[in-house]
Amino acid sequence: MRRELVILLVLCSVFLAVGCAENGAEEPATPVEEVTPAETVTPVETVTPVEAVTPIEAITSIEAITPVEAITPASNTTPETGGEGQTVDVSIKDFAFNPEEVTISAGDTVRWTNLDSITHTIKGPDFESDTLRDGDSYSFVFTKPGVYEYECSIHPSMKGTVTVTE
Repeated sequence: MRRELVILLVLCSVFLAVGCAENGAEEPATPVEEVTPAETVTPVETVTPVEAVTPIEAITSIEAITPVEAITPASNTTPETGGEGQTVDVSIKDFAFNPEEVTISAGDTVRWTNLDSITHTIKGPDFESDTLRDGDSYSFVFTKPGVYEYECSIHPSMKGTVTVTE
């Protein structure tokens, strides 16, 4: 019985030693990374798709596309000077107003026509056009005598002058 007791003690010692060895052989636990909370997300508003844009129809009025050189002057008017109730055309081409200076009478109209592929505007002290695309025109009737300097607000180096006489 002594022998059995010794075997039992040896076996218990072996099991105890193996159990302790396995606990000591374990790798240390990896620390868990700290997770920061996600930022608050603002929901995106629903956007409706844009419909296809229909191009502007071609200008059908010959008056809107007549070049300055083709205007037949009245008896006492030229493209640079007007007469009572006359229209003077100024073209916009190659980043310039042509002619750059016009003299008209009170009551006359100046019509600017953009012949550039680039958009331009007309901005003076008492008048301002919308953006003019290639072929678009803007007209203004000058009723008071004076000197009116204007420019393209997109390209401020483009300048012109309208002198209105009585």
